[in-house]
Amino acid sequence: MRQRYCYWSVCDGPYAALMEQCVASARRAGVCKEFHVLTDRPVEGCECYDAQTLDKADGLFKLVYLKAGISKLLFDYFVWIDADSWFTRSPWDLLGCLGKAPMHLTLATPVSALPQDQRVHEDGWTAEQYRERMMKAGVFNPVYLSVPSFWIVHHDVIDRVCDLAQHFGRTAKQEGFRYEFNAAISYAAQMLCGDPAEHCWNRRPDLWASDDAGYFKDRNPDGSAWPVKNAFTEEETLANPAIIHLPHRKPQTIPVPTPASESETVSATVPQA
Repeated sequence: MRQRYCYWSVCDGPYAALMEQCVASARRAGVCKEFHVLTDRPVEGCECYDAQTLDKADGLFKLVYLKAGISKLLFDYFVWIDADSWFTRSPWDLLGCLGKAPMHLTLATPVSALPQDQRVHEDGWTAEQYRERMMKAGVFNPVYLSVPSFWIVHHDVIDRVCDLAQHFGRTAKQEGFRYEFNAAISYAAQMLCGDPAEHCWNRRPDLWASDDAGYFKDRNPDGSAWPVKNAFTEEETLANPAIIHLPHRKPQTIPVPTPASESETVSATVPQA
């Protein structure tokens, strides 16, 4: 029988230490859900599986792991969380952010609210180019920018999510743009959500937020409200989320374990497709 949901991530190399901090903060906050991670070393508090050697430059490795491995686990929902995240308390009604959709991705800003020539993508896409790529691939609702550091997918639509991401990648390549995870997962989410506005960050400011402005750059979150800044509009909103993404927190270099220690500490291997 499937359980309701688990958290998962990929945290090989120095990101393993960040994941341990994340899980430790979750346990202190009273979170008892399981954390399943792809890694090359032990991560305390997690169910660990062998991370394969994949190119991580475009972020698409997350979809490979999701479809080929994580989908084999007996859960209804899988909650991706970046290793550089922190729990201040146990999230209330975490799956409620899905509404009636089979997937949730934190949407940040409608593209229509930005100047058409504003750069919104790491490859230099303007807001207008981003909107055009999404619409050409089939998004007919208002197009939103997203923050893919926290997302949820139902077990039964994993194949559909991966297919949609690949479709977006093909349409982008036809226009001479690079196929990249952030835009691809945003496209998949907006195709599967009946009303993308229901997945905007400000609908659940109690659940998750990203500290893009570096408010907690030199200290740990303490559970009090803080000014969350929109990465695209610079607008600030006072909020107190249960889960905080800390993108300014850099992983420390950790020595690579010897092959012997790896075989002793990795508890399982994710089944391959």
